[in-house]
Amino acid sequence: MNTAKTSMDRKLNRLTTLLILAIFSASATPMFAQQYEVGKNAHSHNDYQQTYPFYTAYMHGFASIEVDVFQVGDKLYVAHDEEKIDPRKTIESLYFNPLLKQIKMNGNNKAYKNGKGLQLMIDFKTSGIPALKCLEAKLRPIRQYFDVQKDPNAVRIVITGETPPPANFKDFDDIFFFDARRTISYSPEELKRVAFFSANFKDFSKWKGNGKMSIPDSMKVKNFVDSVHQAGKPVRFWGNPDTQTSWVTFMKMGIDYLNTDLPAAIARFLKQHGKLD
Repeated sequence: MNTAKTSMDRKLNRLTTLLILAIFSASATPMFAQQYEVGKNAHSHNDYQQTYPFYTAYMHGFASIEVDVFQVGDKLYVAHDEEKIDPRKTIESLYFNPLLKQIKMNGNNKAYKNGKGLQLMIDFKTSGIPALKCLEAKLRPIRQYFDVQKDPNAVRIVITGETPPPANFKDFDDIFFFDARRTISYSPEELKRVAFFSANFKDFSKWKGNGKMSIPDSMKVKNFVDSVHQAGKPVRFWGNPDTQTSWVTFMKMGIDYLNTDLPAAIARFLKQHGKLD
């Protein structure tokens, strides 16, 4: 075996990979400028598990709040697992009622007093069509607060988890938007109802958020991010590492929503380090 030739081949392969990554990064088209803010990019994952659901993320000015929901009859309960359902914890008591109270207290009919937008992501853990019909009925008396088509200051509702098939999006009130999956093809009309694309980070990498992500994994992530941006949509990962290193890495990759279970920590971080050079 010619060890010198093998070594040279390895160096050439690595150089080629680095060049591809450099070109790839240069061609990226992030949805937001290089300025990350809590009110534009922070997503409170499994928010209901916080000591103070809704309020922790809201008081830090989060752009997006996520809640898991189970339908039982005409009730929508907030819980991570069905066996842990607490009858006191409904979507109204934990989210809709506090949200409407804050909107009224603001006195400007906006989610936040400073005019920043808010989206509520509802993750259905039971069959999507019946659960969405149940939600639709509950929101009918207060839908004006969620109608972003008529009022840009309204709260946007995004449905994820057990969502209806894309062909059925049109069957539901247009206050509802949907979380898209990379494994599904959407027609132009269906894409209009898509708020953003989400993916499981573990499908791309086993990186734990310390040190540097490997070049092949970085390229896989960036390829997905750029493909979503080319479709004109933001992107979010779940199952991602939740460290300062990962937040910086995701910001550099142009990942629009920073998925976190540490709302206070990421709020402090973004206020100090939100602008990338």
